[in-house]
Amino acid sequence: MHFLIVRIIIGLSLFELAALTSTASAQVGLDFAWQRVSPAIERFGVTVPLNPVGRAPVLQALEELTRERCDETAIVNLGKALQAAGQRRDAANAHLRFSTTCNGHSESLQIATNIFLTIADYERAAEAATAMTVLEPLNDNGYFLRAVAYDRSGQARKAVDDYTTAIELFTRKELIADVSFVGLARNYEKMGQPCDAAAAIESWVAINPSRHETAKTRSIIASYERKGNCASATAGKEEVFARPRRGEVVTLPVTINGVPGRFILDTGASFVSLKSSFATKAKVEINQDSKIQLYTANGVSEGRRGRAAAIQVRSLRANDVPIIVQSDAKGTYGPGVDGLLGMSFLSRFQVALDGKSVRIRKRAAR
Repeated sequence: MHFLIVRIIIGLSLFELAALTSTASAQVGLDFAWQRVSPAIERFGVTVPLNPVGRAPVLQALEELTRERCDETAIVNLGKALQAAGQRRDAANAHLRFSTTCNGHSESLQIATNIFLTIADYERAAEAATAMTVLEPLNDNGYFLRAVAYDRSGQARKAVDDYTTAIELFTRKELIADVSFVGLARNYEKMGQPCDAAAAIESWVAINPSRHETAKTRSIIASYERKGNCASATAGKEEVFARPRRGEVVTLPVTINGVPGRFILDTGASFVSLKSSFATKAKVEINQDSKIQLYTANGVSEGRRGRAAAIQVRSLRANDVPIIVQSDAKGTYGPGVDGLLGMSFLSRFQVALDGKSVRIRKRAAR
């Protein structure tokens, strides 16, 4: 037997012998590499690709993560390598485990959420996005991605809450894209609330009318209003209010469902917001199952979605206005102030501010 093996080896060409030696050496090297990174393989729960081309970058990233457990560059490289090898779920899970074991990593959570959305695992996408909201409660991105997961999985009420929160937390409204407003409108329509859907698009238009008011947006709003037979605003003369000294907020007399109050004019707020005590007096409709996050003087706080049958500022009136209700402890708008007059009302009108006055009038007919 040994003689036969010697004869076979002697019979090999130099090229064949070199190839055999190289393969054996590569296998020894691969076994050694596998042994080195086996703790990382177990930690991230990944399957190393069998294809040598896909295997090498995965092993390299795993080796880097063996040396430095929380190497943020290495986990991104590992995710990319796994996705390139067609192992997207492995990539998403690896990013989640990295964030969990490294005290939170927002980039990993975002990547994981997007991968789960891509493979239509909306439950896991929502879980990963929720982790983003816990890690960065002031960041709109986690709420937006979770809204997309709820939207695509048919959970309209949860989608509305998260689209609303994403809009509220986006600080530079002049730069916000229309996607959250369109998603909000779509899910309002699914819930049988076409007038609220119209208001969502109107709010988007009002951010920058010169750019956003187009034939398309006018058509979308008109379509929703027809479906809901919405009476969005009544006629009224232009109302003019004096502005206080520079740096002071503008407060206006506002009547909600016939109850008078004092509200801060806030064109940066997407919704009219009320203290719960005022909301109770005004008998506004409140969706107790809803939960959204929004900025206040005390930071981010929780509120609930609702609707006012009518909001009036002198002669200017809007019906069926989406609102947000906060507890009195969180809704600290200042002494004698009952809430914020935001864009869910103001978008129905044209608002012009100069150094001395605020002018509000009904929008021209579309």
